[in-house]
Amino acid sequence: MGQRGPLALLREALRHSSDVQGQASLGSAHASRVQLAQMAGVLGLPEERVAQMAALVRDSDIDDAQLGSLMRMVTSKGLSCEQVMALLLSLGVGRVRAVRILQAQGIMGDKEAQRILNEERRAAQEQAADDRRGAWRGRLAKGAIIAFWLVVWQLVDTLVDNRLILTGPVRTLQALGEQATKAGFWVICGASFGRIALGFLLSFSVGICLALLSYRVHLVRAFVEPIVSLLRTIPVVTFIIMLLIWVGNQALTIYLSFLIVLPLIYTNMLAGFESVDTQMLEMARVFRLSRWRTFMYVYRPAFMPFLSSSCKISLGMSWKSGIMAEVLATPKPSIGKEMSQARTYLDTPSLFAWTVVVMVLSWLFEKAFMALLKRVGRPLGGLLGKDDDR
Repeated sequence: MGQRGPLALLREALRHSSDVQGQASLGSAHASRVQLAQMAGVLGLPEERVAQMAALVRDSDIDDAQLGSLMRMVTSKGLSCEQVMALLLSLGVGRVRAVRILQAQGIMGDKEAQRILNEERRAAQEQAADDRRGAWRGRLAKGAIIAFWLVVWQLVDTLVDNRLILTGPVRTLQALGEQATKAGFWVICGASFGRIALGFLLSFSVGICLALLSYRVHLVRAFVEPIVSLLRTIPVVTFIIMLLIWVGNQALTIYLSFLIVLPLIYTNMLAGFESVDTQMLEMARVFRLSRWRTFMYVYRPAFMPFLSSSCKISLGMSWKSGIMAEVLATPKPSIGKEMSQARTYLDTPSLFAWTVVVMVLSWLFEKAFMALLKRVGRPLGGLLGKDDDR
């Protein structure tokens, strides 16, 4: 048997895929897919070039006109509409976009194209409806679980019936309402929020700068590593006592949050810098990217996952350590001072109420900061093609 050409191999692959799928129609959800070597053969291009085309299609860097001219060339070699459709899907073109390209090039009739687009639209609407129902079911399940534990908490409080030992959600909400109506409530919340947020932001900035310096200069890393290891092992109580002596009770929260979070930010950022692909750095040098663009397009995608995971942990740690410092140092005004007074007067409902305030403030700060961090880490591919000297 003689050796068959790439076009014959492509047609055989398409026929075999259709047989396996039970002669699926063009409008079905599972269309035939073509291997890279077969696509390269029928297009008359090297496999590397076809792979690059597929990557560009996924990144939406090839427009419909370019794909249309390519499909006209393929059609001239005798491939049917179904086979051209399978070729587009194999390149990574979306189903709706593939139909529109084939329709614009006259390869697919308007009636068939409209039928497929209507099917895709109905499928998308059904999927969106299923997603919404799933999201609502998830929220209802989560709400039911929370309600269950609140009921258990209230029942235990009713059985114990001793507000010095335990206070339930009803008493906690009553105490929270009483605290919120006081004149200095928002001042107290703002003061604690400002101290803890400032300590975290300082550790965030210094940790990134130290990690970058340690990555670039080995001498800096040799001096910084022992200090970071020491910060990880020293007990928090030791920090509190020493900082009370050095900086006093008003600034204790800021410095303690800074020292607790700094090692975690530094270690994860350094690991992120070291995870950068050396081949990507070499490519940046070949294309003569500036240091700023190399940082934004090579280093930033590498270290952002490390930075995000460390921040999720650090945000909670900064609030825990900061409130503990305020309870012991009792700066004015502060949530920790109010908790300390509640402990002194055995006011358990107020203690629980201020705990709820801390949880809410911590959650809000974490959501806002992580949203900002996610925005900073978004892809910036649209700027890469611009003149590097601008």
